Amino acid sequence: MQSTQSENAYLIRIQNGEQKELVSFNSETEITIGRANENKIILLDDRCSRFHAKIYFDSGKWFLQDLDSRNGTIVDNKQVLSNLNELQQDSQIQIGHSILKFGYGTLENTDTVTGIDDDEVHSGIFGVNGDSLRAPDTDNETATGILRRTSQTSLLKTDDKQNSQLITRSGHGAVELCRLAYQLGKASEINNIARAAIEGLLKATGADGAGLWLFPYNLKSSQNASDIRLVANATLENLQYNVINQSIVSSIFEKKEACLFHEPNIGSKTGSKTKQREGVVNTLVAPIRFQNGIQGLIHLYTIKENKQFDDADLQYTLAVADTLGVALANMNKQKELAANLTQARKENNNLREMLQMNSEIIGKSDAMAQVNNLILRAAAGKATVLIRGESGVGKELIARAIHLASPRKSKPLICMNCAAISENLLESELFGHEKGSFTGATERKIGKFEAANTGTLFLDEIGEMSQALQAKFLRVLEGSSFERVGGNSTISVDVRVLAATNRDLEKEVAEGRFRHDLFFRLRVLEIIVPPLRKRAEDIQLLAEYFLDRYCKETGRRYDGFDTDAMRILISYRWPGNIRELKNVIERAVVLGNGQYIQEQDLLLSTLNTTGESGIRMIDEPQDVFIPLSLEDIERNHIIRTLEHLQWNKSLVAKQLGIERTTLDRKIKRYGLEK
Repeated sequence: MQSTQSENAYLIRIQNGEQKELVSFNSETEITIGRANENKIILLDDRCSRFHAKIYFDSGKWFLQDLDSRNGTIVDNKQVLSNLNELQQDSQIQIGHSILKFGYGTLENTDTVTGIDDDEVHSGIFGVNGDSLRAPDTDNETATGILRRTSQTSLLKTDDKQNSQLITRSGHGAVELCRLAYQLGKASEINNIARAAIEGLLKATGADGAGLWLFPYNLKSSQNASDIRLVANATLENLQYNVINQSIVSSIFEKKEACLFHEPNIGSKTGSKTKQREGVVNTLVAPIRFQNGIQGLIHLYTIKENKQFDDADLQYTLAVADTLGVALANMNKQKELAANLTQARKENNNLREMLQMNSEIIGKSDAMAQVNNLILRAAAGKATVLIRGESGVGKELIARAIHLASPRKSKPLICMNCAAISENLLESELFGHEKGSFTGATERKIGKFEAANTGTLFLDEIGEMSQALQAKFLRVLEGSSFERVGGNSTISVDVRVLAATNRDLEKEVAEGRFRHDLFFRLRVLEIIVPPLRKRAEDIQLLAEYFLDRYCKETGRRYDGFDTDAMRILISYRWPGNIRELKNVIERAVVLGNGQYIQEQDLLLSTLNTTGESGIRMIDEPQDVFIPLSLEDIERNHIIRTLEHLQWNKSLVAKQLGIERTTLDRKIKRYGLEK
């Protein structure tokens, strides 16, 4: 029996053989690692990809998956090659130049542990995403001494004389601030902004440690001081960063002023242990302000008595913080605009696609006029619609037209082909599944019904659905509620279902392959799409439409079809219906020569139509006589005999009463090679 690992785990970042940061998490959180600030753990490493790897818990084990990174991931000195790489206690993970040590269970001496909450919104760099504040001093939260306080900085005023006189101990003033502001302004990512700000402040003030703390960008307006998170830090001489005291944060958050504090070894409690902020002499904190709000804090400190901040350091840091506030606001605005633009483009493309497909319902025949009338009448309600017709007649176009003409047109339209998905996965695709419900279910997934909530769900090839799934599908149609695979909570949705099939469902019901109750539930409204051979007057319109479309796509130019070519198109039986016509025209446009599409440019098949091959649609009369040549009759008979006897040529030849060599010649002659 295999042992089960603990659902609690942690990662330790190792630098020069020493522990630098430690982050804890549990099985409910999927940990992603990479350079992008959307990751839970962010590594500023030029060999680390934007989304490099992820760690997750499944079936009692912890696993690491490389996310197709550029330079790969090494676990315990072995290159990760597969998706499932089990992690063991003390496994060492190497990503670029970074070393992470993995463990599960509870780790002792966790004073510097950072917890990751899956519901939090994070933004971070230089290590773990989401560091929390040091707990406030329980004995005296205001034990720190405030040396200086200011809400304004002369460096950002227009008084040139005062600006030129304000110089930090390291010789930084208005000129250096201008250079730093330029670097902050041109940065487009949070990690670049943070690195420039922290490195510039360490040089300007001579601080021994610096940290950048930010509020989550999409946090609601009612912010609390405890919501702030460490997103960047740096120290001199490979020292560990001292997390800011929460009482200081609360004071800055309330006053919105930059303050210089004196901290003579203040104790802060974590659990049952007390940890001293050893050596911290001065602490300087400035709010990152924008308009009337605070986006975060800049935290600086010194650890030597001979390196204490002064008023120039305080004003310079506040000037950097105010400049940083503008840079962050501009960056967030740019990202928001980019996200909105991407979403708008996606919606626009989807709308164009739907409108384009809808525009392909072309025809002036009486049969299509009746279909268009049924579309308008069906669109007004929310009853289930069954769309029937041969393959290639455009059943999905009819479904899209119903959706676009309905009150749900601004809501999602989700399409799924039941025949394109295996029976084992079809239920999961329709209703979704819970994490761990089956092998490979590493995370929760919503199904098509949930995705189509308040909109329309179009299911093509509904006749391919198994009877077991038909029963569950019927319950959803009756009550609009279901459970995900592996779940036990009921989910209710408001979805209009459109279904399509090219099968004779009456025959399927009679032979026990399709539930009769589901058949009648689907057939509330029925639209029968006529095959192209029954609307010959529409063939020229469709051919000219596709010719114009593919000429625009390819850049080629034709003035139309010559007389013989159009005669062939109209007289052809079109077993593949509109889909075949579209493909024939596309090929002719690409390969044709001359001013007009000619007969030799058209590649037509010798396949039978659905009605001619013995498969009857509901609208296909049984007593239709179709004149065929003897050659076509022989070809069709050979095809059906081969399929019936599963291509056993010896049996086929015996059944047909001919020699095996004669059968081979006829198969080659009619192009029937399998």
